[in-house]
Amino acid sequence: MNAAKFLPPLFAALASQKPSPPDEIILVDSCSTDGTPAAAGQSPVNTRVIPIKNFSHGGARNMGARAARGDIVVLLTQDALPQNDRWLFNLLAPFSDGGVGAVFSRQIPREDAPPTERFFLQYHFPPGRAARYLRPPQGVLTFQDVFFSNVSAAIRRPLLIKHPFDETLIMSEDQQFARDLLNAGLAVVYQPESIALHSHRYSLAMAFRRYFDSIYSLTLIFPMQDLRVSAAMGRRYLRREFAYILRRHPLYFPYYCLYNMAKAAGAFLGHFGARLPRRLARALSLHRYYWDRPPAAAFVPEKTP
Repeated sequence: MNAAKFLPPLFAALASQKPSPPDEIILVDSCSTDGTPAAAGQSPVNTRVIPIKNFSHGGARNMGARAARGDIVVLLTQDALPQNDRWLFNLLAPFSDGGVGAVFSRQIPREDAPPTERFFLQYHFPPGRAARYLRPPQGVLTFQDVFFSNVSAAIRRPLLIKHPFDETLIMSEDQQFARDLLNAGLAVVYQPESIALHSHRYSLAMAFRRYFDSIYSLTLIFPMQDLRVSAAMGRRYLRREFAYILRRHPLYFPYYCLYNMAKAAGAFLGHFGARLPRRLARALSLHRYYWDRPPAAAFVPEKTP
């Protein structure tokens, strides 16, 4: 939505890909008000429009996949920018292995990214060698087992049609998709040689609302992952982030404390999002349109092999 300012550099980056650019470009727009379709019309783009009242992150991606003709669908958010002319080639390289179902890129921050965002991307999208993720031989998958980002990713189209994104989720549909793909016996690959520029600047209020939505979604995707599991994951992350901020950005520390309080409060309430009155949940959410819809079953319970 409202992607007009991002499209010129994005289309230029796609056209510069070597040895060849994408075979087709499909833009899924959720009723933008800034002239996005007109901006897209300047390039050979197949534009699909989804009404905002029907929008979901998963639904928009499924719509694009259904409209595509190729065997592999590449997903790229409006605010992600390929960093060189080998972004696409490197992203597609792991598909030479027939057991790979999806691949996702490394993300690096924009120049104006705050320290918290820089650490987040460094932590989850490090440089180095490609990593291959498979389902553990025993046990139920947790969020730690299925980290995947569709900000910049590629998926075999038949698999995406067979295992679509859950259109009833408010967000984190990429984690749900990775869970389903791993359960089907396929691999997910992190490819750090494919690099996209992507980061956010969240206010305290936005951080609260985003973490409320994120954790609420994850409780639906991973119902066995309770507050204690999330708290343990959060502590491990915070220890490293705390040291990073003190060492690299000590003057940022007072705001960092406020930022983490906002995140923690949103995450805590997100664990109880399904139990809150919908009017209250709507007030706490970043995606308020979601709560105007009738309640729906937002996940398919995971089957333990």
